[in-house]
Amino acid sequence: DDGDEVDTWGTDPLVMDTDGDGLGDGDEINTVGTDPLSDDTDGDGLSDGSESVHGTDPLDSDSDTDGLSDGEEVDTYGTDPLTEDTDGGGIGDGVEVLVDGTDPNDPTDDVAAGADTDSDGLSDKEEEVYGTDPLDDDTDGDGVLDGDEVNTWGTDPLEEDTDGDRLTDGEEVNTFGTDPADEDTDGDGLNDGDELILYGTDPTLSDTDGDGLDDGEEINTYGTDPEEEDTDEGGVGDGDEVTNGTDPLDGTDDYAGVDTGDTGDTGDTAETDTDTDTDTDTDTDTDTDVDTDVDTDVDTDVDTDTDTDIDTADSGDSGDTGDTGGDGPPTGLPPDDDKGCDGCTTGAVQPAMPTLLLVFWALSLGWRRRERVA
Repeated sequence: DDGDEVDTWGTDPLVMDTDGDGLGDGDEINTVGTDPLSDDTDGDGLSDGSESVHGTDPLDSDSDTDGLSDGEEVDTYGTDPLTEDTDGGGIGDGVEVLVDGTDPNDPTDDVAAGADTDSDGLSDKEEEVYGTDPLDDDTDGDGVLDGDEVNTWGTDPLEEDTDGDRLTDGEEVNTFGTDPADEDTDGDGLNDGDELILYGTDPTLSDTDGDGLDDGEEINTYGTDPEEEDTDEGGVGDGDEVTNGTDPLDGTDDYAGVDTGDTGDTGDTAETDTDTDTDTDTDTDTDTDVDTDVDTDVDTDVDTDTDTDIDTADSGDSGDTGDTGGDGPPTGLPPDDDKGCDGCTTGAVQPAMPTLLLVFWALSLGWRRRERVA
C-alpha cells in the first residue's frame, strides 16, 4: 500500500514502476525479489525487466556461470547468457573470450581445454577466468571443490558462504542438505542459518512442528514456538487456534465455543444445559411442546341402536389429535381409550344397559300401583 511504499521501500506511490526497469514495484517486491529502486539489481548490465525477457536471473550477474556477465553476453558478444558454451565447441564462452581469444560463436576455433592441474573439475584456463587458484582445488576453503561450485551448485568458488545465510557452502551441501545458493531453502521466512543456530528448526521443512503455521509465521507474526505444535499446551494446535480466532499463547481459551464430550445433547442452543459434562452447550434436552394431551372429541359413546348391548366403540370417534409432542398425557390425566369412556382410567367398567332397563321397569310398576291405590 502507499504507506509501505513511502515508509518501507522508499518507492513512489504515484508511479507504478519507480525505477523504470519494466517491472512494477509490486512485482519486484512480492514476486521477483529485485530492488524496486534499482533498474539493474545484480549489476550485470541488463535491466531487471530485460532479464525477464531473456530468461536470465536478475539476482545473478552470470546466469550460466561461464565467466561472462549476462549483459556482456547479450550486448557485447552475442552469446547465449543461459548456455555456458554457446557454440558447442567444447570450450566455455568465458574461456574463449578471456583466455583463448577465440570466437565463442564459432565451434571450429575452440582450443583444447588443457590441463587441470589441481583436479578440481576446472581446467587451468577456466580457473583463470573465474579467478580461482589452479593449484588449489578449493580456493575459498568452504569444503566444496571449485569445479563443483561452478558446475553443480552455482555458488561462488571465491566466497565460502555464497548466499550469506551464515552457513558455509560446504556445510549446506555436505551436512544440512540446504541450498548453498538460497539463504532460505524451505521458503518459510527464516534464513537457513537462523533456523539451525537460533531456533533449532529444520531449514528444509517450512513447518517444523506440523501445526499448520510456517516457522517464519510462528517467529515473526504469532510469537509461538516453531518446535511445539501446541505452544500454550491448551489442547488445540497453534494453527487451529489461529484459524478459530483463539490465542495460541493462552491455554485457557483453546476450547472456547467448542462442545466436546456431550453425548446426550441434541443441539438446542436456546435451552439450559443440565448435564454434567464440561462442554459449553446450553440445551436441556427437554420437551418443549405445550399440548395438554387431553381428549378433544365431543362424542358421547352411547348406544344408538335398539339392541340391548352397549356399543364397544363409537364409530364417529376419530381419536385425539391434540398431542403434538408425542409424549403422552400429562401427569394426573387419564388417557382416552376411545371405547365409550372419555377421560376414564383404562379398564373402567361401564354401566350395563339391561340394568338400566330393569330400573326403568321398576319405577314404572311402582307408579302404576300408586295410581290404583288412589
